[in-house]
Amino acid sequence: MFNNWINPYEIGHLIRRIRREPQIVLKIITRLPFPKSRKVKAAWAHTQSPPTNWWDVPAVRKRWNRLISGDSQIDSYEYMCRKYWAHKKSLRALVLGCGEGSRVLRWAETHKFDCIDAYDISENRIQSAVDLAGKKGYGNVINFYAEDVFKIKAPENFYDVIICEGSLHHFSPLDTILSRVNYFLKPDGDFVVNEFVGPTRFQWTNRQMEIVNALLAIIPTQYKTLWNSRYTKLELIRPGKLSMILRDPSEAIESSKMLPLLKNIFNVVEIKGYGGTILHLLLSGIAHHFLSPDAEGQRLLDICFAIEDMSLESGEIQHDFVFAVCKKRL
Repeated sequence: MFNNWINPYEIGHLIRRIRREPQIVLKIITRLPFPKSRKVKAAWAHTQSPPTNWWDVPAVRKRWNRLISGDSQIDSYEYMCRKYWAHKKSLRALVLGCGEGSRVLRWAETHKFDCIDAYDISENRIQSAVDLAGKKGYGNVINFYAEDVFKIKAPENFYDVIICEGSLHHFSPLDTILSRVNYFLKPDGDFVVNEFVGPTRFQWTNRQMEIVNALLAIIPTQYKTLWNSRYTKLELIRPGKLSMILRDPSEAIESSKMLPLLKNIFNVVEIKGYGGTILHLLLSGIAHHFLSPDAEGQRLLDICFAIEDMSLESGEIQHDFVFAVCKKRL
């Protein structure tokens, strides 16, 4: 409807929710006039989430490792240290969109950095990150700032490493932030990108939706119940653009432009796709069933892994997630 700005399914879902929770109407109305930055902060005020996403599944993370480093036991952090920083130390890094700090802490644990400046727009998440780094003994290495990344001030050629993990697809204008990254990065520095590069505003392709829904149709009901709910995930629906903007105006705001812009602004040294085109959507909301799967659960995961692999290899779908290493374009 209207180029999917309004999704009839979501309207029906909202009506049913209002019937169950009439007070939700006031919450929706009061959020409508919020400026974009306030809506984004509200969307990311939480510091903990239930284990219902594909990144929560250990077997999925091992799959990422294999597709990025070639070894299921070597993650992207160790991969960078071995391949690019084997003879480097005392690095200065900038992290854009650090969230609650767990990924920044993983970089600090490599002991390659003397200083990591980490920024996020959410005050709640920054406070959580500060607490976490202090408990782990890295408070003197990581500097956390609750700030809009577009307001960061730093000299030209200042950082050895700049990192975006799961954050770059929230930034707009994307070309502006990437140009700033290029300005801040040293001539021999590394821009590390671990990101969603799929359809803007999650406007999934027809083919990936067909594959996901075909898999949902064959997965037994006991593996499809939603977290803390009696409801079952039966079908993937392409989200309406309006509801995307109302929930979080930053979500996948220019994601489909990311790869072309990276190639235009930087020298891309390497890029590794690690799928997610099917698995990200399929496991969303039901990943908790596969954290420590029984034999049947593992068999289902293996089938889903194989189908995503075959679909990628055939060219039916493209990687929605990539790991890339870029160099400053002089």
